[in-house]
Amino acid sequence: MKPASHRIATWWIHWEDLNWPDGDNLDKIKARAQRYAEAGVSAAMLFGTHFRWDFLPYFTQLHDYIATVAEQLHGCGVKLFDHHSVSLIHRYDTVEEMRHVVLDSGPHLPFCPSREAAKTWEYRGRRLNDWRMIDVRDGKPLYLPQYTAEGFCHRNPEFRQAYKDYVRELVATTGIDGLSADDAIYYMHLNACGCPHCREEFRKRTGLELPPADDAGFWGNWDNPAWQQWIDLRSDAAGDFYADLRTVLPGDFVLTGCGANSAAPIGVMAGSDARSFLRGWNYVNMEMSGNTPPYKHDPLTTNRSVPVRLVNASHHQAAAREQGVRAFCTGFAHSTENANHVWATSKLLGADAWIGTLKMRLGLPRRILNTLPNEEDITGTAFGFEKTHPELFSGELVGQLGVYYSYETRNHTLYGSLEKGYYRDYGRTLTLLFREGLSPHTVFSFPEDPADYPVILIPGAARLAPEELSAMERYLNAGGKVVAMGPTNIPGCEHSWQLPNRVEPGDTVFTTVPDGIHAKRPAWIQNREVPEPVHDRDWQTPCPGLYYNSRRPEEGVEASLLELVRHFVKPLPVEILKSRGYLFSFSRCEGGTVVQALAADYDVDINHELDSIRTHRSRVNLLTKIEAIGVDREIRLAATKTPVIYTPFNGEGAAVSGENGTCTVTLPEKCSYAVLYFPNEE
Repeated sequence: MKPASHRIATWWIHWEDLNWPDGDNLDKIKARAQRYAEAGVSAAMLFGTHFRWDFLPYFTQLHDYIATVAEQLHGCGVKLFDHHSVSLIHRYDTVEEMRHVVLDSGPHLPFCPSREAAKTWEYRGRRLNDWRMIDVRDGKPLYLPQYTAEGFCHRNPEFRQAYKDYVRELVATTGIDGLSADDAIYYMHLNACGCPHCREEFRKRTGLELPPADDAGFWGNWDNPAWQQWIDLRSDAAGDFYADLRTVLPGDFVLTGCGANSAAPIGVMAGSDARSFLRGWNYVNMEMSGNTPPYKHDPLTTNRSVPVRLVNASHHQAAAREQGVRAFCTGFAHSTENANHVWATSKLLGADAWIGTLKMRLGLPRRILNTLPNEEDITGTAFGFEKTHPELFSGELVGQLGVYYSYETRNHTLYGSLEKGYYRDYGRTLTLLFREGLSPHTVFSFPEDPADYPVILIPGAARLAPEELSAMERYLNAGGKVVAMGPTNIPGCEHSWQLPNRVEPGDTVFTTVPDGIHAKRPAWIQNREVPEPVHDRDWQTPCPGLYYNSRRPEEGVEASLLELVRHFVKPLPVEILKSRGYLFSFSRCEGGTVVQALAADYDVDINHELDSIRTHRSRVNLLTKIEAIGVDREIRLAATKTPVIYTPFNGEGAAVSGENGTCTVTLPEKCSYAVLYFPNEE
């Protein structure tokens, strides 16, 4: 049984809140709790005191504050989840580094000891400095310049035990209902980790010592089985950590963590994988870092398009679906309109929404930040609509077809670690399907019953393991259809792709810090091209049910791919016949079918006056305008019934007409989001 859905808003801890216990702060907590409930919030997520180990001398005081927040929220019918880094610790040596961390990591409340004090800090008899990650290049404690930090290795057994002890203490003394335990990953990528425990795990798996950093026959050589083992054990480390942590938590206690894109090459580099996390998690985070929707004119903030959000989330949704748990999207907003779009994007993805302001990333004086809205001021419209219409969001997203995600390609080929490699094929395919009104699911295996997914697309899976090929053969023999493209090792699929499988001589596999502040990934990850062969064939049929084109999805096969796939997809009670500019998702609830339409593109503007006085810029902008562009008001659908139409952010103005098995929905001008509810036939 899936956990209950949540409408989550951030509960920020600021410096002044740590003046505790204090009567004024108690009154503030009581008033905030009431406003959260009135704004439709069902769960608050703590943010601040994020690098928790830096607050070690003040755990008693901090936990009492958290316990008071939990008590007041519970009295208003709202849950409380804590949110902190399990492993990161702020460390700096110079005034310049101190200023960088305070300015750029303000949301964390960047409070930390001097290095002299940190040398002696212990928790229950265990010294914190003994847990640190070690740089594989020089054997020194690994430094994370982007956070002005060091971090503990989540494979270290002493650290794991200490963190379990801490979580027991935290839960017992605060009464929290859940925990986002963040950062059990490798922020410095392949530079980590060379501690004795990681080296011992490598020795157990391979019988070898971890080679020195200048051994080009190992580092970045996917033809070396030992290198593949190194990639695997780094992803496994987080799964081991969370599975161990789960043992000290109540069975229904919410456990999650940071949820960066697991499908992209960055996931391989960072050892970040939602499927591994779910060995302990029961709630999947699908992070939407930065502006939602994107502001396209600031290269220093994070601005990913809505279609890219769908691609990022599809892999995490598949991981959640595989384990029968819910997912939620993390998004940031500074106005009601902004919060509405974070929420709508989450709903389109079939996920709960966690909405938070991120004022401390705006680089503005506190006197100005204090005038900007808080979470309880901006979430009421979206959360209120969801609370009033739970039936629209209680169903499961429908998968008309599967898009296969190959872990063998991801982990065991260089092609899986290139931005211009496998991830581009996977993402391009999903985006095409979403835009064309189809409803794809990412899948990690071939179903025994093809009725689950009558057709499965395999875009660019350069390497499938023998057991995967056997499972595909059984699926085909049972009547399923497979449509494959690009490089592949599927028997009978003729092509002349010659893929590189190692980093070129002279290219480092390691992350560098060229300016002393910002970590930079190796150029080959982002820039390396895959040589394209001469294609002399169109669609092949190597065996019954298997269709293959040697071209990659963006190489002129999209039209023929769609034509082929539409013959096999699972039919829906509703089909999009004509639309422009919208992305769609389909779900079935107890009473009918729900179609959500969200604009794919936007005209977004910011507060330029405040932007001009920012002392730094990071992650987000202060959005003042969000307007759907490139959308036609009319959506034509094939359906036997006309829908009930909701446009929660545009008021009235939608209309519908229907005849002869089709209906036309006319939306309000520049409508960015609509929900169409088609009741079941009686």
